[in-house]
Amino acid sequence: MNIIKISVNQQMDGYTFSIGLSMKELIKRWFPNAHPANLIFVAYDIKSDFGAYLDKLESYIYPALLGIDNDNDLNHLGEIQFVDTQTGNILYTIASHEQKI
Repeated sequence: MNIIKISVNQQMDGYTFSIGLSMKELIKRWFPNAHPANLIFVAYDIKSDFGAYLDKLESYIYPALLGIDNDNDLNHLGEIQFVDTQTGNILYTIASHEQKI
C-alpha cells in the first residue's frame, strides 16, 4: 500500500502543509500531468475558532499540495497521513482509496 505523508507545522498565525522532495518526485512519476507544490500555508485569525475547521481542510489540502485535480487520479492514491512535524504524531488520516498504483 502507498502511504503519502504530508507534514503539518503549526505556527502562530496558521498551518504549513508540505511534502518532501522524494514524495514530490514520486507523485510526478505516478502522475506525469501533476504539478505538486512544495508547501501550502493556511493563515487564520487567532480570534477565530480555526481549530473547529482544521479537520475539514485536509480533503482540500492534499489534492492542491499534490497537484492532482483529476478525480480518477485521486482514486489511485493510497492512504494519506498528515503528520505533526514537531511530535511525529499522525494528526489525521484519509483512508486508502479503492484502487492502487
